[in-house]
Formats: sequence, structure tokens, C-alpha cells
Amino acid sequence: WEESKALPGAYRLVAHLHKVPLALASNSLREYIDAKISHHKGWKECFLAILGSDQVKSGKPTLT
Repeated sequence: WEESKALPGAYRLVAHLHKVPLALASNSLREYIDAKISHHKGWKECFLAILGSDQVKSGKPTLT
């Protein structure tokens, strides 16, 4: 993860939306999410809520 790069335009989008309330939800475990975004300066602070698959009863693709 230390060498992973954001997709083109991702930094610009996050910077542009810095005043919009954002949440991040992923099918990854929360500890993996934290590790991945910690390498992108300021990203963790952009999200009001961060949820991983280990924090919900039913993850994707469950519809209920």
C-alpha cells in the first residue's frame, strides 16, 4: 500500500470537495482502509465517517 497511487484526478476531486460532508465505505476491513488512505496526505480527515466490512452486519452486495 505504501507504493499504491491514487487514480488520476483523485487528489483534485478530494481537494475540490473538501467542504462537502463525505463518507467512505469499503468492502475492505477497517484496518486496511486506514492503512491505505494513511499514505495519501489529508485524506483521512476529509471523511466524516469511514466504515469497513467488519463494521457492518451485511456487506456488499447484500441488499437488506
